[in-house]
Amino acid sequence: MTLAAVPEASSRIAYDVVDVLDGLTSLTKRSPTLNGSVPVRAAQACVPLLKGNAWGHQVVLNRKISLHKRRGSWTVDIERGDELERLMRATVPVLVADRTVAPNSEWRRRLERGVVDTRGGISVFTGLFVRPRSGVRIRQSATANRRSRAYSIEQAIIDDSSGLVPIMLNVVPAPGVDAFTLDGEVATLGALPASVEIAFATLDDAPHVGRAHWRFYDAEYFETKKRGAVARKYRDAFTRQSAVPADAVLATVVDAGPRSIEVGRPQRVHRVSGAVHASLDPDRLTIVNAIPFTATFDGLKVTVTPEPGELAAYAREVRATWQRWLDPDTPRHPGALLYLTKYFTPHPPGEPNFFVKPASLLETSPGVSTLLDGVCGADYDVLRGVVGTDDFHATPAVFQLVPGRPFEVAQGTPLVEMFPIPRDLIDADIAISTGGVRFS
Repeated sequence: MTLAAVPEASSRIAYDVVDVLDGLTSLTKRSPTLNGSVPVRAAQACVPLLKGNAWGHQVVLNRKISLHKRRGSWTVDIERGDELERLMRATVPVLVADRTVAPNSEWRRRLERGVVDTRGGISVFTGLFVRPRSGVRIRQSATANRRSRAYSIEQAIIDDSSGLVPIMLNVVPAPGVDAFTLDGEVATLGALPASVEIAFATLDDAPHVGRAHWRFYDAEYFETKKRGAVARKYRDAFTRQSAVPADAVLATVVDAGPRSIEVGRPQRVHRVSGAVHASLDPDRLTIVNAIPFTATFDGLKVTVTPEPGELAAYAREVRATWQRWLDPDTPRHPGALLYLTKYFTPHPPGEPNFFVKPASLLETSPGVSTLLDGVCGADYDVLRGVVGTDDFHATPAVFQLVPGRPFEVAQGTPLVEMFPIPRDLIDADIAISTGGVRFS
């Protein structure tokens, strides 16, 4: 199978894609405003949300796949399924013959079971193969900020550039769901750097990070908020950020209170030989909840109820950490510290959102932003965003609630996975070609 030639472009190519099932799925870029469905206030000022909406490429399923569970087993109905399965049966031998798929590989055995396989779980072959370019890995995950609550997609990393790897989605039905349909946007593919160096520091080690926090959350910022106006400070700062490619990706967690950020690593990896559960180097940071709480949205107001003793102890530790770090040269507004000690900040009435703001700050190499990908619960979402952490160091988790569905979040619950990514890689293109069998 030969990849189509890639035309010269000004931007980087992150990975190659081959479609072998005649458009069963396609890869598309989202509108930052989700085609105008983002609230006006967020569209005006919330650059991280807009960047999160647009991050990566969405895997769009162009034929409906309906699944129904009966007596412990799943039945599958695919739109024009006979035609698709005939194409699949004809394509697999071609993939084996041209060595796209190794004859004795796990992928061949799986592909021979069809587009959808329900043995040992539900997996869906998208018809796409990918190969990351040098210095790149591919993250396969669920969609975010707009998704079906009937199922999720198991996360996987593709780090093998020696050949083409199939985009095979492991679909996990939500608890209690015994019938759902896969249609439209079903997953996200996004490019990550091949490696990330992670370090930890204190405010004494990185005083410039503390000063940057004070400078951003200054008197002007809080006066704007008090007037009820939209603060455009982050938006203005982001447009000035350099897009110079980063030579190396370094992420430094600066503890400005109780540490609620942990180091994480991939749990599942897809390679040319098959799916493996490998022990890889850390590649992400995970924000975990520091204070147990309950939350609900009644359609007008979000109510967050933390465990009061835990919140008070947390706030004391944050204040003590900042008081130990005395920087007399930096002007201070009390709101900058209150931003961290409050921990929870609801949105204005009518919006089903609130922020959780960990006291740990994050600094990345110049030209490197950070993807904040929420870990969603049964009754809430945590939104996806992209923050310019080489200049702005707070990493809030933004919850989105369903009206009338209260929930609780225990201490230590993962809230967000954070992936530092050079901005030239976030903006990179992909190269798409076709292969396999074509029926007239």
